[in-house]
Amino acid sequence: MSLLSYLYPQTRLITSSTYNRLIRVNEEQGSLKLLVNGSRQSGPYIGMLWKKAFGNFSGAMPFQVKKILVLGVGGGTVIRMLHSMYPDARISAVDIDPVILGIARTYFRLDALPGLTLIEEDAGKFLRSSVSGKKEYDIVILDIFIGADIPDMVLSAGFLDDLRCVTRSVFLANYLYEFRYVGQSRILERELGKRFPRVLDFPIRNNRFFLASKAPASPSDL
Repeated sequence: MSLLSYLYPQTRLITSSTYNRLIRVNEEQGSLKLLVNGSRQSGPYIGMLWKKAFGNFSGAMPFQVKKILVLGVGGGTVIRMLHSMYPDARISAVDIDPVILGIARTYFRLDALPGLTLIEEDAGKFLRSSVSGKKEYDIVILDIFIGADIPDMVLSAGFLDDLRCVTRSVFLANYLYEFRYVGQSRILERELGKRFPRVLDFPIRNNRFFLASKAPASPSDL
């Protein structure tokens, strides 16, 4: 890491892909950050959001975890956190963009994480094939962004039905909570409530995190 990054951001990579018009890796304050179309996709700020979300949901998280599915890789911030929380779990991480996956391997060293498999595939297609193959995961993470936007498929009935099918214990989603996404986050909350007996939410800054569990609702949720 460069000492100059403590004075001002150092650009390590600028590129693009079929799916993202501007991909940038910056080094700031000794840490790497991934920005896609100008929006932060990994780094200390994203780590802070996920850390607070996991802390808020700690009472609903499973103890025995063998398999985890992460939809949306980015720079792997949440993947590293999950590995720390469940070091013996096998993690499958899916992203449609091969350029992002290459950056995750080369700059963010995700290949060094034991038990992690990176998969280049559309999230919806991966879920469909998982349902067909009767695969289940103890924890499913939804962290899909295209820059500052969330794909419309996230709210589709088929996508959410497939998410429910592959979730053995809990499903967590990182969603936006600004502009048009305020209303859409309410739609997501309602749709999750149709599919899971227990749904918790945690708004923070411009994000809203959800945890949907197949366990019955707790009196403390009320």
